[in-house]
Amino acid sequence: MSDVECPYCEKWQEINHDDGCGYSEDEIHQQDCSDCYKRFTFQTSIIFHYEAAKAQCLNEGGEHKYEPTNTYPRKASRMRCVDCDKERPCTELEMKKILVV
Repeated sequence: MSDVECPYCEKWQEINHDDGCGYSEDEIHQQDCSDCYKRFTFQTSIIFHYEAAKAQCLNEGGEHKYEPTNTYPRKASRMRCVDCDKERPCTELEMKKILVV
């Protein structure tokens, strides 16, 4: 997967993030093109994307939909709500079902 097109030869380049380089938004970074070997600069922009989902358990009258976590060892499993990620310890009966599978 390539990140940016070289402004000289127009070949796609992967940004080299060795030692955390190239992540800062408030500076101009430099890199050598791996095709034409010319040095170019780039700036970083970080974009956040959010997706909303219903979580009736967080509203009055709603109930959590608990499912066991996929944990190793199984005896360390907990119950986690699929809608809001709230966790709780397993009941004795739930743990018996988890250990049988």
